[in-house]
Amino acid sequence: MGRKTQSADTGSGVVDLIDGLLARGLEAGASDLHFEPLDDRMIVRIRVDGRLRDFEELPIGLADNVIARLKVLAGLLTYRVDVPQEGGVRWVDPGNADETPGTDLRIATFPTIRGERAIVRVFRARSPVETLDQLGLTDDQVAALRQATLLPCGLIPVTGPAGSGKTTTLYAMVRHIVRTTPERSVVTLEDPVEQRIDRVAQIQINPYGELTYERCLRSLLRQDPQIILLGEIRDARTAAIAVEASLTGHLILTTMHSGDPAEAIVRLLEMGVPAYQVVSSVSVVCSQRLLRRRIAAGESAYAGRVACAQIARIDEGLRELILTHPSASRLRQAIARQGSDLYARAFALAEQGVTDMEEVHRVLGDPPAPEQAGQA
Repeated sequence: MGRKTQSADTGSGVVDLIDGLLARGLEAGASDLHFEPLDDRMIVRIRVDGRLRDFEELPIGLADNVIARLKVLAGLLTYRVDVPQEGGVRWVDPGNADETPGTDLRIATFPTIRGERAIVRVFRARSPVETLDQLGLTDDQVAALRQATLLPCGLIPVTGPAGSGKTTTLYAMVRHIVRTTPERSVVTLEDPVEQRIDRVAQIQINPYGELTYERCLRSLLRQDPQIILLGEIRDARTAAIAVEASLTGHLILTTMHSGDPAEAIVRLLEMGVPAYQVVSSVSVVCSQRLLRRRIAAGESAYAGRVACAQIARIDEGLRELILTHPSASRLRQAIARQGSDLYARAFALAEQGVTDMEEVHRVLGDPPAPEQAGQA
């Protein structure tokens, strides 16, 4: 349960309050901090290892000043309380200003019936997971991703819901490329840039302005990149350009919000990408989730997370099937012949004691019926 803050002066008092909350949240390993107004108080919650927990309670009289301070940090308009706003800041803990390089924060505000809420997303300078070997994937899966990074061109989507570690996997692939084939040119288009990588040109997209994914990608293709990390395929226009780039000599690493490899392929088709271009461009699809690591019994039973993944290789049989515009269930049946799906891999991690079945069901839900899983 979170602590309760009795009071804080406006001005410098709120500045110190926010600095203290940010410092403590980062020390606790938070990836996000939520500032949420209720009728009689404001609660601060932090997300650690994918789960939210109460962290602090603030008097409701401080709510407006707290949100205003966060807006000032992010360079947002303090007088606009009726529209969503989003901005970023490199925040330095005043208590360790000489020892830390600062932490990139993304701050988003949104009006609610009880006042504005704010979400602070944390981007640490270095990730605890930097190589493909550290993700928790099987040896075969690591080998498949390494092999994919050697391709001269093509489209490699990493799929899953928000918070499933997709970007971490892409960064690990990029670091592998920089380390093993430094002669290749690597550029990223991201919203926002989450980690800084040496020898990689990183560009931050502004989806609400002129610097959109579509516009940047079109321009970037004229600047001699060989490998492009595209933060996300969100719409049909971006999908079309990404596929076009992959067919003209570029290796595109990207993310998509889809449940498994079959859904990712179907989504590309539904976005209007012709089937013949899908089979010519997509080489590997990686779908993943994050499961908390089991360390002990009791209330604090978990620490850290491990990736649970399914990798589908677009072989000749899948290419012929995709050209028929199949349903996701038919694709699942064909992909299942290649090896374990997400559920089988998660069950194996539970059997090994890396996680447990309670966590598997929390993240993945109940396994689909055999006919839905393509095993009938």
